[in-house]
Amino acid sequence: MMRAFRPRGPHTVFAFVFALWTTLSHAAAADVSGAFSQLSQGRIETRVVSLKELGLLSSVSLTAPDTRREFFLPVPADVPITDATLQFDGAYVRGDGGRTTMLLSLDGSPVLSRSFTQANGDTSLSLGVDGAPRAAGYVRLGLGFASVINDNVCTDQTAIGNLLRVDPSTRLSYRFNPADVHDLRTAWSALPYAPVLAIAGQKLDAASLDTAWRTNALLQRDGKRPVMQTVPTVGSTVDLSGVDVPTALQSLPAFAALASGGKHAIANPAELGAVLALAPRAVFGPDVVVADQPLRAALSAAIDALRAQVATAAPDALGNFDAWRSHAIEPVAAPLAAGEARVAHLGGRAVIVIGDNEGAAVLARGWRPIDVSNRVVVHQIDPGARTHGDMIPLADLGGQPRSIDVHDTASWETSFDMAAASGNGQLPQEVVLDLAASPTLSDGRATATVYFNDVMIGAKLLDVDGRRQRLELPIPRYALARTNDLRVTFRRQPDAGCQARQSYPVSVLPSSFLKLAKGTPDNDFVGMAARYASSATVIVPRAYLDDAVHSVPRLATLTGAAGIAPLPARFSVAADGADARPAGPFLAADVPLADEKNHVEFSNNHLMLTSAGGDKLIDVSGLSKLAVVSVAQSGEQSGIVYRSTGDAPVLTDKLQLSRGDIAVVDSTGVLKQFDTVHPDDLSAGESSTQWVTHHWARWGIPAVLLLLLILLILFAQRSRRKNRTKP
Repeated sequence: MMRAFRPRGPHTVFAFVFALWTTLSHAAAADVSGAFSQLSQGRIETRVVSLKELGLLSSVSLTAPDTRREFFLPVPADVPITDATLQFDGAYVRGDGGRTTMLLSLDGSPVLSRSFTQANGDTSLSLGVDGAPRAAGYVRLGLGFASVINDNVCTDQTAIGNLLRVDPSTRLSYRFNPADVHDLRTAWSALPYAPVLAIAGQKLDAASLDTAWRTNALLQRDGKRPVMQTVPTVGSTVDLSGVDVPTALQSLPAFAALASGGKHAIANPAELGAVLALAPRAVFGPDVVVADQPLRAALSAAIDALRAQVATAAPDALGNFDAWRSHAIEPVAAPLAAGEARVAHLGGRAVIVIGDNEGAAVLARGWRPIDVSNRVVVHQIDPGARTHGDMIPLADLGGQPRSIDVHDTASWETSFDMAAASGNGQLPQEVVLDLAASPTLSDGRATATVYFNDVMIGAKLLDVDGRRQRLELPIPRYALARTNDLRVTFRRQPDAGCQARQSYPVSVLPSSFLKLAKGTPDNDFVGMAARYASSATVIVPRAYLDDAVHSVPRLATLTGAAGIAPLPARFSVAADGADARPAGPFLAADVPLADEKNHVEFSNNHLMLTSAGGDKLIDVSGLSKLAVVSVAQSGEQSGIVYRSTGDAPVLTDKLQLSRGDIAVVDSTGVLKQFDTVHPDDLSAGESSTQWVTHHWARWGIPAVLLLLLILLILFAQRSRRKNRTKP
């Protein structure tokens, strides 16, 4: 039988209270220790990738009688995914009747087929996706649409009323564990569509701003839309809505102050350390960090203050706290070696940490395949090095040689920046394509039509004997742009007679290349993109250092639109009150230039443009939220000048500079474009020698024959007159 506890005196009571307090303290410390151990564990990232985010801005139509398309949806490379679901959104119309079929495949394996019998309908569906790791870093979605109006295949199956529409809202959703991300290459592939780029604060020094805009530009070049974020400070108000503070950590005053959520003003460094430890996405949840000395110092000071509070409230938890700090905080807060980039797991997320420009260089697309470590130190990389002469294989520009099965129509295409295909005084002059086409059962012919930035530059009827055929196609000057798209469209004549419909391959061979030639770039946007391939200097005012949150994405967007490669470019900060004197091709943002020659006069709300002949094109005042981008000269040097109104627009990736030398822009892109260099340029880019070479047979021979005929007529008339005058 248990005996009830009865206090025997004051000493006994004190001992009991002390024992109870000690027990509870040890229990609380154990809970705090466990909470820190689990603070960065088990956080699962969720991603949703839509075709619209990948650049498909409008619906794609698959037409009758047979069309096939593939879409590539990115996932983290070599990382298993869970709860993966493909939501396919689309619709069909079947105005011409007959049999219509949709075939959907994933990674090359057919997974679903549907036949449609109504005049129109919805094709939306949801499919589970295999969670196996994918070394290529994408899920391949294949779609096929076939229509047969009449089972008698000798009948013309053309049906403009039968088609399948793929909506840009088609998306892949999945989850993955950031703990599975162990190297820089995988961390880059795991970045979301809108990654958070964190910097120390609103004000940066020149070196940190330089690294930040280059990193932002690298993200934009990979189709990302970076979101800027700064480290919060004591006194700043943060939104903690939806932030879950572990119950055990609420025994610490810093975490207890955050538990109520909502808007909260950070009262002291320990509370700041608690915010950084929780790393809520909306407050400080970076995917990429420019870890300069001020950012590392702020992070270390806040975590030191939090550690002091832990030492007071739960000293037995210090061991686990220090272990958590070493794993989650130190990879960001520890000093980086010159040229270092590393992977950290801050707040349970995989984070890329960059210290300087050399560290950012290893994240460029050309070097990323070697980033198979969680820490890389760059000793030397020349991002501007040219490894080709006057011929660049199309494979080096992203156009991988391959074979394409063609039933009716199919296309091969690639895109490349002007900076990748010019430099050293050379410009793209000619596309040389080596093609081959297989024979068909009915010896049907095949054609190849070549487009350069949607300008048809040539076409050929191919021999269907499987042998190599070469097309040498000059590129007109007016077709060049900052970003160039090369497309080859193949068309085949359907088999004759009552035969089953079949596809036959055509190939773009590895020997295809882009030919360069010496040329003097014009003083327009395309010409400047060619100049930037050899040398570029980005010049900003000191005011940009005090407004880093806005100036970093602005510089990244401007350099991308102008065609400046982010890594080899030089960076310069102009002194206050002084005119910049560039020594080579330049991009000057809101900076006055010495000896400036510009067709644009732009003040806070007044815009005036003049032509090359001095005629006034436009004179308008009262403007706001606009900027002007123009090609200008400073002394003997040519460059692009950006100037904005007092209320500068927020530039986005919609800003694309192509032809012309003046563009009025806002947040939606280019509003109006002018060409004062070639206002009436309708030439195809041929010299007089080329014109004679290409056209002498067409015009020269008839002209010579006509001249000979006239001479013969004159000679005959003269002979008759002589005969008449003879006695």
